[in-house]
Amino acid sequence: MSDIPPFFHSLEHDGPFQTCLTCDRNFHEIDDPFTVTKVFKGPECVFEYAMCLPCRHNMAASFSEESRNRIEAFFEDNPHLKSRSDTLSGNQDHRDWTQHCATCRTPLSEITDYSVACMGFGDSMVYDPFPMMVCSDCENDIQERLSKSTRDQWDKFIFDNFDGPPADARIPDRVPILV
Repeated sequence: MSDIPPFFHSLEHDGPFQTCLTCDRNFHEIDDPFTVTKVFKGPECVFEYAMCLPCRHNMAASFSEESRNRIEAFFEDNPHLKSRSDTLSGNQDHRDWTQHCATCRTPLSEITDYSVACMGFGDSMVYDPFPMMVCSDCENDIQERLSKSTRDQWDKFIFDNFDGPPADARIPDRVPILV
C-alpha cells in the first residue's frame, strides 16, 4: 500500500475523498476499504465519487443477476487482467497501473474518454487489481451486457446521489467501471 496520489483526490473538494457518497461514513473512521471512481471526457474529469465497499456491494446487489453474472464473466475471462497482475505485482506506481486499458490494453495516449478507479483504505491505496483504467470502448462493451433493469438502477443511483442536471456526468451511454 502507498498514499493515495492526488490524481485520485476529489476535484470538487480539492483533496482526498473523506466520506462515502451513499452512507456518508468517514473513511478514516471505518474498517472498510472504499473505491474512488473518476470519469474523463478528454482531459476533463466530468464525474467522480467514492464509496465504501459495503455500499458498493449493496449497489451491485441491486443489479439483475443476469447483469452481475455478465459483468463478472467479462472481468474474470479477460486474459489481459490476469497478465496485468503478474506483470505489475509489487509495483506501487499508479501511473504504471493506469497507462493501458485494463481490459483491452490500448495505451492511454490513444484513448480520449475513459474511467479510472482505485481502492483505498484510510489514507492508503491498495494495489492489484486496482488501480485501473478502462477505455470508453470497453465500458460500452460492458454496458451492452447489462439488462434494462440494471441500466435503470444505474440511472436511479445517479439521480439519487447527484444534485442538478449533471448532463456530462450522467454518461448516458456508459456505466463507469467497477460499479
